[in-house]
Amino acid sequence: MSTDTEQATPLAVGTKRPGYDEELPAASMARRRSRLRGRCLVCGGSCAAILIIIAIVIAVLALTVFKVKEPVMTMNSVTIEKLAVNFGAPSSSSSQLFAINMTVVADVSVKNPNAASVRFGASTTAIYYRAHEMGVAYGPPGTARARRTFRINVTVDVMADRILGDANLFDDLAAGSIAVTTATKVGGRVRILGMFKHHVDVMMNCSITMAVANQSIVGQNCNQKVRL
Repeated sequence: MSTDTEQATPLAVGTKRPGYDEELPAASMARRRSRLRGRCLVCGGSCAAILIIIAIVIAVLALTVFKVKEPVMTMNSVTIEKLAVNFGAPSSSSSQLFAINMTVVADVSVKNPNAASVRFGASTTAIYYRAHEMGVAYGPPGTARARRTFRINVTVDVMADRILGDANLFDDLAAGSIAVTTATKVGGRVRILGMFKHHVDVMMNCSITMAVANQSIVGQNCNQKVRL
């Protein structure tokens, strides 16, 4: 029996390389930050591209489909009602040799050719005889839907005392016809895509010749002007 005792050899303790454990988390964090930065760049680029596409689509629509077009105003008819011309000797209450009373009814329409509705304000229609204003009437506001027509009916009561002093009036009445002019104006607002507002003014001047005997229109010529 051997007297020498065997001694157990201890296991080798692993050596720790300086800085190795610290490098792993740092590298992992760097990779995460790089991936996060890349995702942010992709997301930001995608959002920017979408916004650019939307802006281009809006611009194309605004210049084509939703481009503001000129509304078209039409004088459909002018009717003379209650035209009365009275001749007589001057009375104690009045020194006028004749009197004239007249009511003019104008049927005006405004066609909206736009792809968006137009909201019109109150219209104004004035009647003139040789540059003398005979009367003014105001039509109600309204809305012309896309590619629809908006009707305006106005009744103008002529104020005869404003034209009785004109020396040409008696000659025109004796000739059987009266030439008058009408001026109609209406303002509106077009709203494009629910975001952009555009103002529009439509004006129309008409030269009208009216027969005294049967109260009919024997001549009419109208010109339109639009201000966008």
